[in-house]
Amino acid sequence: MIQNVSYDKKSIINFFLEKGFLLSPEIVDKIEDEGFDEISELLNFKGDKPLVIDKQHVKTSPIENKKEECSLKNGMIILQNYKENNKKREVQDFVSYLRFRYDALKNILVNRPELRDVVSINRILNRHDKSPVAVIGLVKDKRITKNGNLLLGLEDMSGEINAIISKNNKDLFELANDIVLDEVIGLTGFNGDKIIFANNLLLPDVPLSNELKKLDEEAYIVFTSDVHLGSKEFFKDNFEKFIQWINGEHGTDEQKEIAKKVKYLFFIGDLVEGVGIYPGQEEDLVIKDIYEQYNFFADMIGKIRKDLPIISIGGNHDALRLSEPQPILDKAIAPKLFELTNFTFLTNPSVVNIFSSEDFPGFDILMYHGGSFTYYAENVDSIRKAGRVDRADLIMKFLMQRRHLAPSHGSTLYIPDPEKDKLIIEKVPDFFVTGHIHKTQVMNYRGVTMIGCGCWTGQTENQAKRGIVPDPNRVTLVNLQTREVRILNFEE
Repeated sequence: MIQNVSYDKKSIINFFLEKGFLLSPEIVDKIEDEGFDEISELLNFKGDKPLVIDKQHVKTSPIENKKEECSLKNGMIILQNYKENNKKREVQDFVSYLRFRYDALKNILVNRPELRDVVSINRILNRHDKSPVAVIGLVKDKRITKNGNLLLGLEDMSGEINAIISKNNKDLFELANDIVLDEVIGLTGFNGDKIIFANNLLLPDVPLSNELKKLDEEAYIVFTSDVHLGSKEFFKDNFEKFIQWINGEHGTDEQKEIAKKVKYLFFIGDLVEGVGIYPGQEEDLVIKDIYEQYNFFADMIGKIRKDLPIISIGGNHDALRLSEPQPILDKAIAPKLFELTNFTFLTNPSVVNIFSSEDFPGFDILMYHGGSFTYYAENVDSIRKAGRVDRADLIMKFLMQRRHLAPSHGSTLYIPDPEKDKLIIEKVPDFFVTGHIHKTQVMNYRGVTMIGCGCWTGQTENQAKRGIVPDPNRVTLVNLQTREVRILNFEE
């Protein structure tokens, strides 16, 4: 892995020049677009190493191979699907995991013009003038000073430093007030006595130039989540009505025509209610056996037309570990589900691409059940004031700005993969789809359509205790030709 190198053309050329290579212009562009790690894995030299690296020395990428393979099946490309690394985790794995996260997010931030002169914290600490500085750091501490200003403690690989955000700079103070521990930010300001007086704060965020892609034909995709089959509160009749609609057997003539043009159906976790999820849950179950819950779910979605691909991830109520990324469901637990030829189970989170062709890049869909959502609903000041778990849209925007699904250490249980942080949003998706808090909400943010899915269950006592007021019996329908989003209600 190549670390701590900016993705600008000059840095790329100098890096490879130091290694004894010259690069053709097209390879420089490829590295700038895809990153160092990807290109270093693709270089394939036979015999002596060439003086100039050009197109002939680069293999076809694994994603392109996968794209060709999956297109033969149903036109879907799996871009990200977690593969379990069954090794004993040690303290060093956590260190490597956080270092990888820092480097990955730093590589996003250094592309910001405001951070072109970024330096390490150690170099700032060795300065004694009041010159302008730019730094990228992980937030180690956050607190209000006795004067009412905000103090952020930052660290990078070289050291630690504090930064002050004045309460008199209201816009900056408001932005900084939503900062959470462990996220990676960029900061500019002026050097003080081993302290930075900040005048700007930068997040990894989505580029302003991110485009809103549209398909040149009328086609639809449907998102839903949190079926919770097995619960006494499961709306079985409404769910069956939804299945009838998607089969073209329910609704007006116009609605039936739209149903025929639905090309993909996505379930974003919590397919079943599960067993032993919370104390006293057995009182809320109508099906008390986890195998029977999955069998019943398989029977129900098995009625869906076989030409419609169904993609699903797991959630905290499914028979999976809670630590993220969550693996796919064990086939032994739900054998009937995996017998469905049009059903694909992926990890949580995962990314797929649909409708790609030689002339169109397709749509990238990031699926995440939302295990971290309740943490940010309570710990981000602006979200807490706006409605807590009722504001799935604001939580998704917050995470997209951080380019991470759980930037704070305590926001979700996680597996520290020493090689890669699978919760980083490396590539900006076209759709960011979530569930978990049972709210049906949609927001467009810089070309990303963010969708919070509702559920198929009424409010249990456990949900009421957690402040969750569900939006049941609703699905999200997206017209890929116009990018119009509609909420279909199956309560009637």
